[in-house]
Amino acid sequence: MKVTDYYPIFYTEDMEKEIRRYSEDLGFTLIHKPQIEYLDYAVLENENKRRIDLVHSYFPADSFSEGFLGMRVNVDSFEEGVSYFEKQGYTIFGTAHESVSSIVALLTNGSGSYIVVFQHK
Repeated sequence: MKVTDYYPIFYTEDMEKEIRRYSEDLGFTLIHKPQIEYLDYAVLENENKRRIDLVHSYFPADSFSEGFLGMRVNVDSFEEGVSYFEKQGYTIFGTAHESVSSIVALLTNGSGSYIVVFQHK
């Protein structure tokens, strides 16, 4: 498995407010809003090509707190990425989501640490 990128994910209760804050105050540009069931998801990038993700969940059982959620890891093989983190004690939280252009899953280790494994197709 090759890791192609690794960056932070922040949970927000107000997606549009946070997009404006990161854009207007911190110089980020919204580059992608993937459609994921039960989630608002946004990928932002600054002029130095540094990225952050913002996420808000509408899934009834979720109880995330606003602020730092975890890390996103982009991999060239979704299955190998998930397997690697499972060996580190993580399990898939919910189910993987697959679209025409990507496959993604949220993993947790049960102690409040999250990783999003993401493969672009």
